[in-house]
Amino acid sequence: MEDQQLWTLGTLRIKALLADLPVVTGLALTQLLTCYRKAKEAFAAVVANVDADSVCRECEGQCCLNGKYRINVFDALALVVAEISASAEFSQKPLCPYGTDTGCTMKPGLRPADCVLFICDAIEQKLPPQDRLILAELEQDLRECIRKASSLTGELLGTPLLLWATRQK
Repeated sequence: MEDQQLWTLGTLRIKALLADLPVVTGLALTQLLTCYRKAKEAFAAVVANVDADSVCRECEGQCCLNGKYRINVFDALALVVAEISASAEFSQKPLCPYGTDTGCTMKPGLRPADCVLFICDAIEQKLPPQDRLILAELEQDLRECIRKASSLTGELLGTPLLLWATRQK
């Protein structure tokens, strides 16, 4: 199965998963998604404070290569719940299918957790110690959201969407 088909299948499986959840579980999941989005936004804001954009422009986004497995099921679920139709362009290899030559197509709160959490050496060197502590706490928060949501749904939501889509249900 091709990547675009897996993306579509994964999205359909997420919608089916959501439709099958009890209302109370759906509400708890929505709260976790809100916390998840806010933690990613806060993480991105801390990184932006050290002028990460200029670092990224200089290296031309090397970390954005080969990114088709970066978006996990919980990230995709956030897009579905927010009714955001994220486009994935799998033909632009090796560039990330969720980006363009001008950057990511997703706002920081909806970007894949792997992308938000990645700190290259150049940015790491610019971060003051207190910011590193803040980032470590935010990363723990993100991982805890995924863990709790996985427990609620009975699915491993930290799994890359394209891999999850191939699993038989």
